[in-house]
Parts: sequence; C-alpha cells; structure tokens
Amino acid sequence: GKSPQEALEWKDDDLNYAVQIAVKKDNTNFDSLIKNLENNPELYEFVFKIIIDGVEYFFNLHNSLIHFGRLYGILKDEKGKVRVHNRIYEQIIYNYMISKLETLGDSKLNVIANSFMDKNNRLDIQKVILKFQEFMKQQYSSKDSTFIERNGRLLFLAYIRPIINGKGFDFKEVQVSEEKRLDIVITFEDKRYIIELKIWRGEAYHQEGIRQLCDYLDRQNEKSGHLLIFDLRKESGLIGKSEILNIFDKQIFQAFV
Repeated sequence: GKSPQEALEWKDDDLNYAVQIAVKKDNTNFDSLIKNLENNPELYEFVFKIIIDGVEYFFNLHNSLIHFGRLYGILKDEKGKVRVHNRIYEQIIYNYMISKLETLGDSKLNVIANSFMDKNNRLDIQKVILKFQEFMKQQYSSKDSTFIERNGRLLFLAYIRPIINGKGFDFKEVQVSEEKRLDIVITFEDKRYIIELKIWRGEAYHQEGIRQLCDYLDRQNEKSGHLLIFDLRKESGLIGKSEILNIFDKQIFQAFV
C-alpha cells in the first residue's frame, strides 16, 4: 500500500483532470475574470501574448498593465517573470480565447472525428494536418499576414479540438525553450503525437526549428514528429506543400500553411 504522503501526492494526470473539471463549472469568479479582460483591451492583448504567444515579460509593478493584472488577480510575479495567477485561470482564459475565435465570422471549425481515425482506430495526424491546410486555404486565404501571425496557433487548436474531444484524446502545450511554448502533444492510450508550430522567419530559423524539434523528440524517446509552418509569404509557392524529412535519425512530417 501507499504511504500517507504518496497517497496525497498529485500526479500530472490528476492535476490535468482536476483542472478540466474546474474549468467546466459555472463560477462568478471566472465570469469576473473574463469581464475584467474584456473591459481592458490592452490587458487582454497583454495576456494574449503571454498565454498564446508564450512571450515572457519581467514583472514590474510600475507597468500599469502588470499592476492592473495583479490587482484583478489575473497575473502574478513568479521568479521575476509575469505569469497567469494559476493554471485554472490560464485554462479558462485560453478556452475563452479559442471560443472567441471559433465564433469569428463563419469559420467552419467543426469536423467529424471518426474521419480522422485510421483502420487501427489511431489518430491519423498527417491527415489532420493536411485537412487543416485545406481549411486554411478555403477559409483564410484572403486574410492578411498579420491576422494569420496572430491567430494561426489558435486556429489550429480550435480546429483539432472537436477532432480529439470525446475520443479519449488529450492535448497540452509544452515548453521546449526559455522563450516560447512551441509544441503540442496529443495523447491517446500509449501513443503520442508531437506537433511543433512555427511561423516562417527565414531558412536559418527554419533549420533551427527542425533541430529543436529533433532534440525534443530525442528527450521524449520518440522517432517521429510534425512541423506545421505558417508561411506569411504569399509568393513563396510553399503554402499547401508537405513532405517527410528523415533527419537526425528522426522522421519529420512538415507542412506549410
């Protein structure tokens, strides 16, 4: 049997489960959290950059955004950096931002989960990515690069959510460097699907992104990964293209959106 201390220990899965239960509850505290963000557009943008873009800021109360963020209980000082006050708040805000995007215009983000399962009832992640390419071309090809740069990550997350919901999948973002959250890990039973999202910033940055993904796969003892590149260059000719790279003893499926 477990010792009392072991019995009380929180494992990552327990914490994830508790967070998911909490965020589904109606709560006046959560309502005021969202209201404070909506009533302060600059604070909303600031929190958006922290949660969605993974930008890090030094904590300085003389900055009015940080001051009000802490006053409202949204932000905190963690080792001198600005962080969302707690994991549940972060998930609430995160889900809200995705929901706002889902209701923007007539974007058809609902897809049929079963159509993305292979004959072994596994997620066909390459098919998901290729369909996302089609979706972006149909729905967002007319959008300017600023919109895609800001919302590309959210669009992908909003796209995959109905695919994995109800199928026993879960996804989380993981931090692979000090600056940015770069990867999404989708898990189902004993299988993990690792996807890195990047905005095209030039060939050198692209090669560094591949190396970084391979390093992360190495640490996770995984042989394959996926790289989704948001290409803001209209004339590149790469948008809609995909290929498999065999590099650093890894297999990388990369696709340009």
